[in-house]
Amino acid sequence: MKKWNTKKIAMLGVLIALQITASRLLGINLSPSLRLSISDSFILLAGIWFGPVGGALTGGLADLTGCLLKGEAYLPILGVSPILVGFLAGLAAPVLRKSKNILVYGGIIAAISCVTSVLYRSWAFSQAFGMSFIGLLGPRALQAVFMVIANTMVVYELYRSPVTTMVYEEQEMEKLAKQRPLS
Repeated sequence: MKKWNTKKIAMLGVLIALQITASRLLGINLSPSLRLSISDSFILLAGIWFGPVGGALTGGLADLTGCLLKGEAYLPILGVSPILVGFLAGLAAPVLRKSKNILVYGGIIAAISCVTSVLYRSWAFSQAFGMSFIGLLGPRALQAVFMVIANTMVVYELYRSPVTTMVYEEQEMEKLAKQRPLS
């Protein structure tokens, strides 16, 4: 995300609002360390559409804002995970942009989920709350299976929507504007 303009900032704001809604209002809390939601879908899309920086900012700001709005304590150790989701999605964006295969999306989202949700979040919960890291891995891995399927379907369908065309057209117009010399 090289140049920040009003449209990009507004789009990231919409993705942050959608993430907060999906996570805090529509999510289903199974335990203090497990929540079922499609909230990562919007962070993943931010990374795909706007690169690693846009994805990381969306993840971090959505987590911080969601905690503040819900009156929950913000724990930076847990806030790293959504930042990583957006950053890793941004790194994977070139592969996802070229693919029309839902299995490619699913594989990349599964890899991101394995690193962030299963491994990192299990470790973060064990550090923040004194829970057993090994004891968290099983339930979080099972949760990740369902979340990968749901997030893959949401990201794949939204990526194929007209919104993606709008985002990329705007980015192309910015590139053309840079190439034209001012006279």
